[in-house]
Amino acid sequence: MANSDSMRAYMASHVINLFPSLVRAELLSDSKLLEELGLARDVTVNFVDNDIAFSRKAFFKAIRSAFENIEEEFFLEDIKGNPWSLRHHPDERPAFSLTKGDLQILNDSFWPLGADVDRRLSLFETEAKGKSLSKDELDRWRAVLSTPTISDDDVSDLLLDLEHSPSHIEALLRQEFQGPSNKVSTLVPDNIRYYERLVGKCCGSKNIDEYCKVELKQYFDSRIESGVTENDFLMCIHKSISAVVSNGPIDEVQYHAIASRAIESCHPILLISCLEVGILKFKDTSAAIIKKLFECISSAKTLNNLRLFCSMAVFVDGELARLQIFKGMPPFYRRLSSFAQSALIVKVALEEGVAFDKVEQWASQQRGLYFFCQSFIDLIEEPRWLPTYLTSEQFINELYGRVSVACQEPDKCEAVEYLQKELTSGSRLNMHSFLPGPLEGNSAPAVVPDEISNLLAKHIDCEATLESFRVLMNSAPFWNIDDDYLERAVSLLESAQHKLAAVNDKDSVYQVLNGLAQVACMTRSRKLAASVTILSRLYRDYIDVDSEPENYLAIGAVAGAAFEDKDGWAEYIGQWCTELAYMPISEDSIERMGRMLERLCILEPYLYYTCSKALDIFRMLSRK
Repeated sequence: MANSDSMRAYMASHVINLFPSLVRAELLSDSKLLEELGLARDVTVNFVDNDIAFSRKAFFKAIRSAFENIEEEFFLEDIKGNPWSLRHHPDERPAFSLTKGDLQILNDSFWPLGADVDRRLSLFETEAKGKSLSKDELDRWRAVLSTPTISDDDVSDLLLDLEHSPSHIEALLRQEFQGPSNKVSTLVPDNIRYYERLVGKCCGSKNIDEYCKVELKQYFDSRIESGVTENDFLMCIHKSISAVVSNGPIDEVQYHAIASRAIESCHPILLISCLEVGILKFKDTSAAIIKKLFECISSAKTLNNLRLFCSMAVFVDGELARLQIFKGMPPFYRRLSSFAQSALIVKVALEEGVAFDKVEQWASQQRGLYFFCQSFIDLIEEPRWLPTYLTSEQFINELYGRVSVACQEPDKCEAVEYLQKELTSGSRLNMHSFLPGPLEGNSAPAVVPDEISNLLAKHIDCEATLESFRVLMNSAPFWNIDDDYLERAVSLLESAQHKLAAVNDKDSVYQVLNGLAQVACMTRSRKLAASVTILSRLYRDYIDVDSEPENYLAIGAVAGAAFEDKDGWAEYIGQWCTELAYMPISEDSIERMGRMLERLCILEPYLYYTCSKALDIFRMLSRK
């Protein structure tokens, strides 16, 4: 039997080594699987700041011995063979010192290795506070810590689990902002559990409204911490989230403290969330602070902080797209996580007085392509929010739009009347204030007003020109366009054989292609998407791909979202990219479009099936 188990473990270890590194790492992280296979892993414990690492097995054994024998000194070697001594340092938390010559390291992080069960549990209760653990997680770790001896794997898993918390990452951000650089893994943690503790866990909701009604409420109910924290306000990227937060146990004193910090820092997300919560819960008694919040939203400092926030959102969402840890989850949930994480980064940066140089350029260069490509892929599920909406100029419009919506309360008061007056008299509201927000990509659009309906009927009955479609292109982002108008638009193009009157310059052609592609995407009009393809062929001589190569490829990616089925979507994009590849374009455009298409295929491998020909052409041309 022993030989059989050994052979099984031997074969399993060789099979695991055949997998790619990411899959192998995931398999080796499953302690239960390894136990079933009869395998043991000996990972290393690293002290990154000192560039020192120890075998975990030997290191944990030495710590356990030191905790049990207070007066004794224990010796071990690091993975380079250097000798170290380890001694116990009695304190409120079990601590030890590692010494090699003049170098000494003090550490109190490995308290679960202590032998006293009651003390372990007491320390865990202290550690768990503020870590956003759920009640189920708390009970699970209590059970583990109640055993006389905890396995090395359980100790490592517990310590890692406690690190996957917003409070831990906030502390790391604060520490790294005081140094010369930040780690990407701190700016954007790569574990899904962290984001579940940041914004809750998505379990099937299709849009943000469903999520707030079910999962977000469950998230607050399941947390071991009672009450609402400042970081909860940072996740209020949508008015529905602010409504859930306002229903939590927050008193006016706590609210004023958070609102005052928002006013002091001019953090855009804190400002709008405090304003919304204030109107929902404290509008009759907190009029003065609500007014100050609005004044801060309108300040130049807030606009500057919005640039930082939007840049961080591009970087974080792009990195999350690269990591693929949200694969299979709705786009709004990943975007909620990335925006909440960006808000946390901005909060710490503002508090630490960090000065960013050319942050927009940095974010775009580092993760911009991932962000845009993933956002184009997201259009299959959420067609109403475009990545081009993520700018500081549009986000300030978004904030004013949210203020306007918050003021639609049936019960008027001093604060609401003041806000309504300021919004109208200051000309702060415009049509862009009511564009879909970043979490509203699949929210139902509003009904078309009669005035707009009349304009649509009037213009689409004319000849096929840019002006004929301008009302349609400008209306689609805001309202639910009736199929009749879409059919008439397609018929107008077909009757004119897709020839546009008075359109004879490159800018006008681009406006028509881009505008109709967005309409096709937002209305799921396959016929209109087909017309975009025909127009692109007919006006090929007017298409200046070299001026904006990524934008012309993006037109196809946007129009392709008219197809809700993945086959049709991939086929459309593949055809569009292949036709672009055959056009006479510069080497720079070839390289840029090839890079963008390859990134799209990496993020959504299904595209390789239809885009491989275009990829091959781009690669061949780039090698010339």
